[in-house]
Amino acid sequence: MNNRVAKPKQRIAWLDFAKGATIFLVVFVHVIEGLHKTGQFPAYQVFSEMTMGLLFTVVMPVFFALSGFVYSPPKNMKHYFASLLKKLVSLGVPYVVFSIIYVAMQHVAADVHHLNSWQDLAHIYAMPIGYLWYLYVLFFVFAFVGMLSLLRLSMFSQMCIYLAGLVLVISQTIVLPYVISSLLMWTSSFYLGYIFKQQPQWLNHRVVCYVSGLVLVASLIWQMQQGGQWFETDMMNITDVFSKLASIPVFLYLYQKTPQGKLTNNLTTCGRYSLIIYLVHAPMTSIGRVLLLKVGLHQYIALVVLILIFAWATSLIVVYMTKKIPMLSLIFNPLGYLRLQ
Repeated sequence: MNNRVAKPKQRIAWLDFAKGATIFLVVFVHVIEGLHKTGQFPAYQVFSEMTMGLLFTVVMPVFFALSGFVYSPPKNMKHYFASLLKKLVSLGVPYVVFSIIYVAMQHVAADVHHLNSWQDLAHIYAMPIGYLWYLYVLFFVFAFVGMLSLLRLSMFSQMCIYLAGLVLVISQTIVLPYVISSLLMWTSSFYLGYIFKQQPQWLNHRVVCYVSGLVLVASLIWQMQQGGQWFETDMMNITDVFSKLASIPVFLYLYQKTPQGKLTNNLTTCGRYSLIIYLVHAPMTSIGRVLLLKVGLHQYIALVVLILIFAWATSLIVVYMTKKIPMLSLIFNPLGYLRLQ
């Protein structure tokens, strides 16, 4: 094993802040979702549904767009496969490890909303477990976009292809395997981030932000009027596709324009470790909720605050431990210990 850590790249402060702020929203909405699914807090049902409806609409499109913003197209076929191998390692190792950890913890704590079987681990190559779908889909997005980039298609042509795939998926005209449907669903969000990096004047244009904001608000209002489980918008469908895509320029614009301060600086630091926080927060959120409910705490606001603090703090403790324990760092940053040219 090579203990030399790769030389870090120069970081963009507002991107780290965007990752930190977005991962905080992810943790918060998962806390709200977990309590909502217990069915024990009907008095807070409207608040829970409104919060989930808004944040689930925003967080994953923005995360994919942020990944697209830092994406660099491959120069040639050799570069493509080398980059893809690095993504396979950097995303694949934590994906497999946390799939095992997540299922194991589900079986230790019986009070879970959806219990995965041990047999599910044998099929994670085709069907990810729980929240780990993001890492799974992100790898294939990198592979797909990189492949089309080698064809030297224009950004407009590529975006048209990705949007056509998105329309195919949300129209549900044909049944596609999970990997293909998820890939087509999220590639357009990823590529929007790349386009805004190549055309920063579009992202900085207030008209783009204002129009996108109007589309976002109007689409959210329309979603609410659909009734039913309108707030379960973790994935894209015909009712929330416009709000999800519109959220990208709105939030990227806001993240860029947010002034620096103590809070933003803290979130910027956390943003550098957003992947670790993403991986750790979900099981910690479940553990915190189960423990607090078992000890008899049933005050909703107190539960939200305490579970949020517990999940966030334990995630940051793991971040600290990765700097002290090489084997733990190997899980989250395997490329730092391997020679991959």
